[in-house]
Amino acid sequence: MSDTVKRINRYFKSAVKSDIDNLLSKILLSERQEKIFEMYFIKKNDIGYIADTLYVSVSVINCELRVIREKMMKVI
Repeated sequence: MSDTVKRINRYFKSAVKSDIDNLLSKILLSERQEKIFEMYFIKKNDIGYIADTLYVSVSVINCELRVIREKMMKVI
């Protein structure tokens, strides 16, 4: 697991709603990225389920998660 993923996982283990709201206010996400963020980081849905729900491939979700993590790392 990369250091980026480990750092983000640590952040979410101790984050409260106000921390997450603050994070979201500081990063610019597309509408699809916002939905993926909510489904993956908040609701803890798996990538396959997210892909099926949004009618995209798993690789698209992985790519979007990579972009979301990069944006988050600039703020965390």
